[in-house]
Amino acid sequence: MTSSPGSPGNPPTDPVAQVRDLLRGGLVAATLTPFRPDGTVARSAVAPYATALVDAGARGLAVGAHTGRGVHLSADDLTFLVRECGQVAGAPVVAGLSLPAATGRPDDLVALGARLRDAGAQALLVSPVPYADRAATVDLHVRLGEEVGLPLVAFVLYERASRLQYDVGTLAELLALPWVCGVKLALLDDAMACQDLLEAATATAPDTLVFTGEDRMYGPSLMWGAQAALLGIAAALPAWSAAVLDTWTRGDLADFVGASARLDALARLTFREPMEGYVQRMAWVAAWQGLLPAEVAFDPYAPALPAGERATLLEQLDALAD
Repeated sequence: MTSSPGSPGNPPTDPVAQVRDLLRGGLVAATLTPFRPDGTVARSAVAPYATALVDAGARGLAVGAHTGRGVHLSADDLTFLVRECGQVAGAPVVAGLSLPAATGRPDDLVALGARLRDAGAQALLVSPVPYADRAATVDLHVRLGEEVGLPLVAFVLYERASRLQYDVGTLAELLALPWVCGVKLALLDDAMACQDLLEAATATAPDTLVFTGEDRMYGPSLMWGAQAALLGIAAALPAWSAAVLDTWTRGDLADFVGASARLDALARLTFREPMEGYVQRMAWVAAWQGLLPAEVAFDPYAPALPAGERATLLEQLDALAD
């Protein structure tokens, strides 16, 4: 990747290093997408939602990732979300790139990546291509780096959601590419894989930026060596998520334990079976927190949830917030 020109009298800026410097030690919220009950994107809700996330402590916004149902969004909607979030929130935007299991081609992702770059994305969060092998996975990251030119974050997403589990060798090959600035680990409940991949990442590429996306292992993953956070749970309670990272970073262990315990209690309420129901649960929490209007705190792709689950969740949230 070539360096971008600097301002007069300053050296050129390496985009990969720039993204690492911007986000190291910070929280990136993996945003929800505000949906109406008919499944259309509620575009008018995006700007106030993005602003509220940044005001509450998010240093950056990941748009169209798994929490935002990016794999289901049209190119027009995803482009709008990237542009809107970047313009109104003034925070760096990491745009999600996902390919459906049954349709689409890697060529489509490369074209979409270029479009999101032009909309203002500063990096791309590249989801695994379902059922691909290591060679195809590495080739996609090579093409994106060469043809799109944005820094890339490799996304290690738990297999039930991604249909492809990266091993240590695959991650090492990805992190050896010059345009891969970091990796997001989201193994859900696999502590051993999280530790192994985190260790491999720092050994393979000491300068790489390891994001924890471990909503159910957030505090532990920071203790294992993650240097930043890119979290779905931050889409609903960014202040609680930021508190864990901030207290850990400044070495305030007593407050870290308290903040981590509170967030873990929230994660236990929201990241549970049926696991794909977590997006709807997070949308309910976002509405409870006042980040989204209740009428667009909706996930059209959620599995069926018990009739009284929303009321029970909100009662438990009230107790946690006291």
